[in-house]
Amino acid sequence: MLLSVRRAAIFLILFLTYLYYRTTGEVQLAQIGLLSFAAIAQVGPAFAAGLVWRRATAKGAICGILAGTLVWAYTLLLPSLADAGLVPSGFVQAGPFGIGWLRPGQLFGLTAAPLAHGVAWSLGLNTLLLIAVSLLTRPSAIEQVQAGQFIPSGTAAPLPAFRRWRSSVTVDELIATVARYLGEARTRSAFESFAAERGLKLDLRHEADAQLVRHAEHLLASAIGAASSRLVLSLLLRKRAVSTKAALRLLDDASAAIQYNRELLQTAIDHVGQGIAVFDRELRLVCWNRQFGEMLDLPPECYAVGVPLDEVLRGAQAEPEEGGGDVEARLARYAAGGPGAHERLTQGAATIEARSDPLPDGGIVVTFTDMTASVSAEMALERANETLERRVRERTDELERLNQALERARAAADEANLSKTRFLAAASHDILQP
Repeated sequence: MLLSVRRAAIFLILFLTYLYYRTTGEVQLAQIGLLSFAAIAQVGPAFAAGLVWRRATAKGAICGILAGTLVWAYTLLLPSLADAGLVPSGFVQAGPFGIGWLRPGQLFGLTAAPLAHGVAWSLGLNTLLLIAVSLLTRPSAIEQVQAGQFIPSGTAAPLPAFRRWRSSVTVDELIATVARYLGEARTRSAFESFAAERGLKLDLRHEADAQLVRHAEHLLASAIGAASSRLVLSLLLRKRAVSTKAALRLLDDASAAIQYNRELLQTAIDHVGQGIAVFDRELRLVCWNRQFGEMLDLPPECYAVGVPLDEVLRGAQAEPEEGGGDVEARLARYAAGGPGAHERLTQGAATIEARSDPLPDGGIVVTFTDMTASVSAEMALERANETLERRVRERTDELERLNQALERARAAADEANLSKTRFLAAASHDILQP
């Protein structure tokens, strides 16, 4: 979708450029270039604010760029079109409705070179609206995280500076921090593989070097995103020098980024056709999607964080196809996970297949798939096969009856033929011997 929008925008810009060139053919190339530079300069205030001002917001940037572009079109593009005869010259010379202080070349009575006049007004209004709207609106969580990547807050240095100073964080502390997000086993395996590839020996009491910190950042980024991983490591690496206020601000930024990633993940799994439920190593519900509760027709108290799996099985309206089933046996089968941990459930006319798979940290993820259409297709195929077999049997029986009737008819014909032969023989004998 984004690629299509970009292509359409490129095509539109080229088309408008060609149209402007054809309609104002006598305009020098230098003048066209100056107009273009003045137009592209409208992104300058937003670009600069994003690099130096943490308070800048996307809404402020959009409002500023739109306002600056409109003023650029009014003060620079409109007079150019008037010179080409595409716009009445009286509108430019006398102003709209004869209002002199609204003349594009002398806006509010200020007189200057046309290019300087248009650029000053457009960039000025652009910057003013950028600041005003940014101050009136609150940055979103993702905007705060992105600002933290580019603008140092005095509490943490960007990760590229790791190579210029010692971290004062031990390898053990670094592994423990990453393990909170990835799990103990996966984290230790990743660090051991990293050390083996580079011929290093991990000493948990030694300070972590820049390479190890960067590896930890990459591991965290796979779980909580690049921005969040930078914030977490910045807080860890500067924990002895960060003030309480700065630490709380970093924690707020990290929490906002993690919450954003969680909401994004929740939205994604809610759009999956399967029901998904994740249980920890104690078989307590950790997360789920909307289809999980709908497929099993669970009461609200059965899909909350911390609800045991056995309560979910008892509260589900869907029952195993083989019968009610022993909850303890089903619980053990789900907890084992693997190829054998699956069963079919019935919920009214619906058929649901439940499958359990183990997680690295000892928990399980259970998926529920609506198999109603597949089961209906299987039943229809079985009925078609039964009908076909019945018809084959009927045709076979009918063919056997026809064969028997044909055999009897042929025997009767043979008997009649034999009687005819005998009659002709007797008649011939009587004729020859009177």
